[in-house]
Amino acid sequence: MKITFLPQNITWESEEGETILQAAAKAGVSIDGNCAGMGTCGKCRVKILEGDASEIRDHHHKLTDRDIEAGYRLACCQPVTENMVVEVAEAETTASRKKKLIRLPEGFQPFTAVEKQCVRFNKATLADQRSDEERILSAFGWEGASFTYHALAKLPRILRKKENHLITLTHRDGLIIDVEEGDTEKANYGVAVDIGTTTAVVMLWNCANGTMIDVSAVTNPQGAYGADVISRITFAGEKDGNLGVLQKAVIDCINKAIDDFEAENHICRGNIYQMTVVGNTTMSHVFLGIDPAQLALAPFSPVFTEAASAEARDLGLKIFDRAEVYVAPNIAGHVGSDITAGIITTNLMDRDKGHLFIDIGTNGEIVLTGNGRAVACSTAAGPAFEGSSISQGMRAARGAIETVDIREDRVDIGVIGDCEPVGICGSGIIDAVGELIRTGIVDKSGRLLSREKLEKKGLSQKVIEHVRPDGKTNDFVLYFSPDGKSDVVITQKDVREVQLAKAAIAAGITIMMGEIGVTLDTLETVSIAGAFGSYIRNSSAIHIGLLPKVSEERIVSLGNAAGIGASMILLSQRCRENADKTAMEIEHIELAGRSDFQDEYMTAMMF
Repeated sequence: MKITFLPQNITWESEEGETILQAAAKAGVSIDGNCAGMGTCGKCRVKILEGDASEIRDHHHKLTDRDIEAGYRLACCQPVTENMVVEVAEAETTASRKKKLIRLPEGFQPFTAVEKQCVRFNKATLADQRSDEERILSAFGWEGASFTYHALAKLPRILRKKENHLITLTHRDGLIIDVEEGDTEKANYGVAVDIGTTTAVVMLWNCANGTMIDVSAVTNPQGAYGADVISRITFAGEKDGNLGVLQKAVIDCINKAIDDFEAENHICRGNIYQMTVVGNTTMSHVFLGIDPAQLALAPFSPVFTEAASAEARDLGLKIFDRAEVYVAPNIAGHVGSDITAGIITTNLMDRDKGHLFIDIGTNGEIVLTGNGRAVACSTAAGPAFEGSSISQGMRAARGAIETVDIREDRVDIGVIGDCEPVGICGSGIIDAVGELIRTGIVDKSGRLLSREKLEKKGLSQKVIEHVRPDGKTNDFVLYFSPDGKSDVVITQKDVREVQLAKAAIAAGITIMMGEIGVTLDTLETVSIAGAFGSYIRNSSAIHIGLLPKVSEERIVSLGNAAGIGASMILLSQRCRENADKTAMEIEHIELAGRSDFQDEYMTAMMF
């Protein structure tokens, strides 16, 4: 059954019984699938323009009568029908933002493992009857090197074309892996990949000079099978072949990026000789097709933590067949190679000063160094900061409220795309709750106060009008829509979700600071990784207790640290060695095994 996705104008042949979300994942169309097809989050709304959508599958009542009448359906529940045409909101997502956050550290020097060299080659003569292999190695000055079978097999076709001509050899770790006619020294490319749970970022680099050529950032298509790593692990174990479905989804995603790189930059994919991949531990396992089931159950022991390598052809990657695909080392079951990659972009491992590194997401990974030690932990922060568990939460897309300022007599909001707001993204959630706490609208226990109590506190009537009673609790309206039917609000439940998430991260930070003896006074730097960290307002994060109460001058946004680190590992052998060493030296603290975690968690629940 054919289904067409607009405005992407992608047509796909769907299988019988597939949902719109499943078809979209296979077609490479990004639709939020936060609840893995359960119909409980309501984030996957699409508009049916053509096709039979008379059967409405919305068991959890996430669509209003107005939505249904306008043609909206839940992509994760709605089956594809013949010649269906679906409109998917085109948005500036977190993915596109991550493109802007990749910048190599100042002074970085590439030192690539793959080199190309061109020389003029002379054919054999009666006076010089050495083999082609011997004469080539002598001409290149690589007497200690050897040819792979693949490169050796190409020699006759290339060398017998004419008497004397230029050839280019590609060399890696004592092996000549490719032979080409002519001078192709500049065609030496590599790809760095950051497989995030939400977003996959693929970066094309010129390894000859260390410059970025292009970058692709798209929503991870595995999201159609679960919003978080645990739900994807569960899906992988439900039946044979599901692990392969997840692996293929991300491999196809990378191959699509490479297709686009080749077409848009006029390069040859056969000249991509290296790939470096980072991600959380589950993503690393799934990428390699290794069962991650152990990561869902205590003691959360991974199959591997050390770096792993494979050839591109073995993984179905459409680059040079024998390109080395290097998967950077993980630190622990829920502290992955993306954290290893992020760490090497900093001076964190100097270990002489208090330095905190945080990657905030569904899992909050935390690394702390000081007093000669380096420790790491992972906290289950939940999906609040990703927007999944927030009533009107969404990813950073067009129409998402991303900043909130509560003034003396008004509420100001910033909206991605400068359009009518439709929801609120992670940075907006932190801003909103931070402002509600700062102004006293939410008390220290996390309760959103009533209008009557706020009047007694002396808040202006203009601000108090934003408080809306909802049964026994209250909501805070961030945006009043013209028709009154599409207001964007923060509910009491939303505030509680933020409390739970920030408490998990704050408790982890407190335990690790106590473990190695770092105090707020000796904590010199707080580094925040990821696109999320680049867009949150530090003051709001401090207000809600997500970040330690230090001066904002000590807080540094790293940008897409995982993507930057992956690129550094790709471009520099020294950085690769540094990543291997870093992962081995960090001590992992399992918070679930700490008797003090629950106490710290309950304390951190207070704002």
